[in-house]
Amino acid sequence: MAIPTVAEKVADELAARIVGGVLLPGAPLRQEVFVQEFGASHAAIREAFLRLEGRRLVVSEARRGFRVVELELGGEREVMMMRAALEVLALRQIGGRPGPKRMSKIEEALNAGEEARDLIEWEIANRSFHDRLAEASGLPRLATSIAELNIISSRYAVMRDRSTQWKPRSNHDHRRIFEALCDGHVEQAASLLDNHIRAVERVTRI
Repeated sequence: MAIPTVAEKVADELAARIVGGVLLPGAPLRQEVFVQEFGASHAAIREAFLRLEGRRLVVSEARRGFRVVELELGGEREVMMMRAALEVLALRQIGGRPGPKRMSKIEEALNAGEEARDLIEWEIANRSFHDRLAEASGLPRLATSIAELNIISSRYAVMRDRSTQWKPRSNHDHRRIFEALCDGHVEQAASLLDNHIRAVERVTRI
């Protein structure tokens, strides 16, 4: 496994802050601030910003630099609809029970969700579960598109729920999807996944 570069480490840390709502939508990103915080070069910080721009978490503007991408009003429902279409498509490409390594990764994310102690831990585990289902398709471009949508979905969820008193959430849907895959029932898992995502979409509908 390759050792992450400074730019990759900074990008991952800032991505976590954006998704977690520490860096708010529209917040400016100042190179000099992060150069000092991370003890990195200006070149490394700029590369980190470009990586975040590639993930659609920040945007660059002429003479204004980089800022955190705004969340569009009503955009969460559209993201959920896209997730339902693409994640189900990805799952149906598996054809049968995923291999033991992939199943182990999916189960690891499932267990992390059941052990989550706060909203951020839950969102990380939830996103990981959905991402790893998509990765099992063996279609990297599709899995990457789904991962990008799941990051946006997490941003909306955190912004919506962080002011409420978070309580541990049921992982029942994830467990049923996982068990269907264990039995090699991909179509059943795909149907459960579709209902699971669309249930969230109905909750967020305005």
